[in-house]
Amino acid sequence: MTTLGKGLHVNIPLSRIAMQYRPNGMIADQIAPVVPVQKQADSYLVWSQADAFRVEDDKRSPATEANVITRNVSSETYFAQNYALKTPLTLEDRVNMDAAYATELRGGRAKYLKSKLMLGWEKRLADKCTSGSNIGSYSTIDSDWIEHRNGYSAPISDIWTAIDNVEGLTGYKPNSILMSDLAWTNFRQHEDVMEVIHGSSGNAPKTRYASHDNMKTIFDLDRFVVGKAWRNTAQEGLDASLSRLWSDYVLVYFAPLTPSIEEPSFMYSFRWAAGGLPNMQAEIHPFDQKTKAEEIELGYYQDEKITSANLGFLLTHVTSV
Repeated sequence: MTTLGKGLHVNIPLSRIAMQYRPNGMIADQIAPVVPVQKQADSYLVWSQADAFRVEDDKRSPATEANVITRNVSSETYFAQNYALKTPLTLEDRVNMDAAYATELRGGRAKYLKSKLMLGWEKRLADKCTSGSNIGSYSTIDSDWIEHRNGYSAPISDIWTAIDNVEGLTGYKPNSILMSDLAWTNFRQHEDVMEVIHGSSGNAPKTRYASHDNMKTIFDLDRFVVGKAWRNTAQEGLDASLSRLWSDYVLVYFAPLTPSIEEPSFMYSFRWAAGGLPNMQAEIHPFDQKTKAEEIELGYYQDEKITSANLGFLLTHVTSV
């Protein structure tokens, strides 16, 4: 346990539980990989695409210096906002629990906090990534993917069109696809998809639908993710009104498997990770005699930016044209 300021402790075992825990269905870090930064607010470089793909004169004559090349850059800025939540562990909870379950009880609270923080992160990304004005290119498909029985829709062709668009515009072939859960449900059952994977529709086993690995093979991907997160849009105290964060959209994009501020990516999450700052560790505020409770807190500093809009293509309303 590490002390941070008066009475505030970072609980190492509890932090390990929180940091290793991955809430079900959350995919934010797969869309906008985390890049650690040393300042809360700073600029990041935007490299020239033209420079990256220009063929240079690299011939060097004997006794001469190598040709000098440069890269034109511009810059954008980020600001790592602090996001944090805490929850009480009351005296009644502490007295009623068995001593052997103290860590499990605190661990459950830490997991709940992380789920809520990641839901907020996911919501911010969904707001940006499901708006065509934020993406390099977007389109509504010609026919719903749920119309496969009528032979009108062509989901594989729709996705290849998006992939070709990004590659032709940027020189980077998209290596990642995000599908909403609703889009994925219809895509993986589509007769065209079944035929590509299992042969002609007459011989295809109807219960064997497309898998994540099938998607990587069909579209030559490094990453395929399905957005399953839901949110409650009702005010506190009212009955839940649930809606899908990712609606019925599909995002085709490029993001490196090893994130770096030097590498192009459709999005990055700039995480301020300087020493002593909260970074999803579990902090415990000591027991307060007035409230008869201790508090468990999780937080982090981050800004999510679309760093290269042209590396993404959005297909909208794939089941609701």
